[in-house]
Amino acid sequence: MEKRYKVKDVEQKWTVKWKEIGTFMFRDGKKIYSIDTPPPFTSGTLHMGHVMDFVWIDIPAKYKRMCGHSVYLPQGFDCHGLPTELKVEREYGISKDERKKFLVACEKWTDKCITKMKEQMDRIGYTPDWNHEYRTMDSDYKKLVQSSLLEFHDKDMLVREKHPVMWCPKCRTALAKAEVGYVEKGGELYYIKLGGVEIATTRPEFLPACIAIVVHPDDKRYKKVVGKNVDLPIYDREVPVITDKEVDVDFGTGVVYLCTYGDEQDIRWQKRHGLKPINIINENGTLNENSGFMDGMDVDEARDAMVSRLKDMGLISKVEPMTHSVLSHVERSTCNSPIELIPMEQWFIKVIKFANMIKKEAKGLKWYPASAMKRLIDWADSLDWDWIISRQRTFGTPIPFWTCEKCGKVVAAKEEELPVDPHGTTRKCGCGGKAVGEESVCDCWVDSSMTPLKISKYGKKPKFYKRIYPTSMRPQGYDIIRTWAFYTLFRCAVMTGKAPWKDIVIHGMVGGTDGRKMSKSFGNIIEPDEVLEKYGADVVRQWCAGASGADDHSLSWSEMEHSSKFLTKLWNISRFISMHKPTEAKPRYTFADRWIKNELNLLVKTATDSLDRYNYSVIKEIRKFVWHVFADYYIEMVKYRLYGEDVGLKEGAVESCRHVLNTVLRLLAPFVPFITEEINESLFGGGSIHLKKWPKSGSFDKKLGEEGQMLCELLSKARTFKMENRVGQGKEINHAVIHGDIKVLERVRKDLVGTARIRNVEFKQGKLSFGAKL
Repeated sequence: MEKRYKVKDVEQKWTVKWKEIGTFMFRDGKKIYSIDTPPPFTSGTLHMGHVMDFVWIDIPAKYKRMCGHSVYLPQGFDCHGLPTELKVEREYGISKDERKKFLVACEKWTDKCITKMKEQMDRIGYTPDWNHEYRTMDSDYKKLVQSSLLEFHDKDMLVREKHPVMWCPKCRTALAKAEVGYVEKGGELYYIKLGGVEIATTRPEFLPACIAIVVHPDDKRYKKVVGKNVDLPIYDREVPVITDKEVDVDFGTGVVYLCTYGDEQDIRWQKRHGLKPINIINENGTLNENSGFMDGMDVDEARDAMVSRLKDMGLISKVEPMTHSVLSHVERSTCNSPIELIPMEQWFIKVIKFANMIKKEAKGLKWYPASAMKRLIDWADSLDWDWIISRQRTFGTPIPFWTCEKCGKVVAAKEEELPVDPHGTTRKCGCGGKAVGEESVCDCWVDSSMTPLKISKYGKKPKFYKRIYPTSMRPQGYDIIRTWAFYTLFRCAVMTGKAPWKDIVIHGMVGGTDGRKMSKSFGNIIEPDEVLEKYGADVVRQWCAGASGADDHSLSWSEMEHSSKFLTKLWNISRFISMHKPTEAKPRYTFADRWIKNELNLLVKTATDSLDRYNYSVIKEIRKFVWHVFADYYIEMVKYRLYGEDVGLKEGAVESCRHVLNTVLRLLAPFVPFITEEINESLFGGGSIHLKKWPKSGSFDKKLGEEGQMLCELLSKARTFKMENRVGQGKEINHAVIHGDIKVLERVRKDLVGTARIRNVEFKQGKLSFGAKL
């Protein structure tokens, strides 16, 4: 073995070699372990969150392979989406109005991104079987998605309706609830006098859309005005004063003006009380003719204009600065812009009525950690919108329907013509009218919610499908439980009658070195290439494995340094052992050999139990054993034998060292695949370590463990004695008096005397102590 471990050389060597010999190819066998891998969005490069994602997938894949499973690890890419469209417009200068040219450019950009991302996956030691790669922009994937939409339409679960939708004026598209979130922003709370009552609102520009004044039924302050009408200034009309128990009496004046639509609550009240809505917002975010003097203004201009007009009329009593939550486009978005609620025709998948079914299927899964399931259950319970699946974009899976201009009937594509693009085409409706092709495309989650069906060859290879589906495991972050996990569980259960996985493993988010979420605004983003260039993949993988359950995991340079030092230690241990070759001599063993193998049994059991529960932080226990048990104690215990004259004792030490190292390498292989493969090839051969069997644990003798602990403690005392007397550890101790359990002391005599280099030793019964003279 080389004196120093050459990280880059070794990692490059095995990246190439594994592909050449097909180490990680799927080999169909009796026991299949299949993983429904997350297809990363093809944004250009991987970030540290992706790196942790893929290491968390790769560890169980390598572990299960060593346990005798045929591991099916396909990998896909989520290609469609607004960020790609924006990138193409900037990079290539092509407008989406040039549709065909624009789509070709989107695919070109996506291919370029995938090439880079695959290189990074290789670099971190992530080893899917690329023979089973899929891309959501490919024809066969779009066919699967469109086929599912036909099925949902046949089941009356996919409908086209006019409904207030969450609309991003900047991106010019409808959004699903899972794509929006609340962003804290500064603003003002305006107190406005409206015909005898005073309301408090952050959106005075919505005054022309006011359709009612709402108070709490138990609020005695407003008993006299309930049931009456109040005058709406500027617009010369009246609105009724109604009651609703959802009014917060402690906010502002306790009086709310119901506008269509200022927020989600307005939609609930409008539906509940059967009020006729007034829409004042255009799709581009400006106000329309229903707003009167604000027609054509953007929202901010309109707010300023309305406030100025009301102040001139003496109707604003006060203005208070405040921080409030603004509903914004946050998911996979580069805009984070406030969204508006606008009534318009969109495609919806009915999901609310299936909430109980989804919860039942979720409860039938094994969640790791178990607490993560609550996020999905809470989301299902909170649903008050069906899933809006149509997006007013260009690069996406087309929605395979035409709508008749005459009768409004929907004409569906035929199964045999899929995938189909209805954009710009017409078909004849049964009524004789012209059906116009749908121009919207699918929400990206419509694509990615099909991954278990795609990888199991649903609808194409029935025998293979039965063996793969449901898949063994779905790994993902907690941030997409309400999207990817929820939609996949829902869609696949509807189509197959079964949940799509058996286990679902949830991890947290990656934070910066300052403990905060990695963000450009915080200036704490660290790119994977920076860390990989400095330390290599096996170091980064150790850091990833150290994450605990679904907790967030901050990047730590000190942990990287420690992990790097561990690899150096492992290399040096292996190199030391490689210098002592096994012979034909009959081995003789001592207490130390029995003790280290006993400790190894416990480690194997701990590692196996942990990996069976997807607890990857067990890497810390393995490192602790290698460094502080095997290296610090056992190897020191056998040096007197390795360099001694007794060939039997020497052979016993060599055999034990090699056995422990061989076992430890296999325990470490899923975590640090490169260095373990290199050491395995140098010392043990017999093919790839990743195709060798996972170690089996023997029984653990607790008493033997305690006696070994006592031996280690005595050796520590001997080391301290020599350090205090400023002599090297190789210096002999002339005479030692040791108190303890004499029977145990006699059992460890040979290793104690040989390791500590004690010329004469005297054992006495009593409390453990060590006294000596040089």
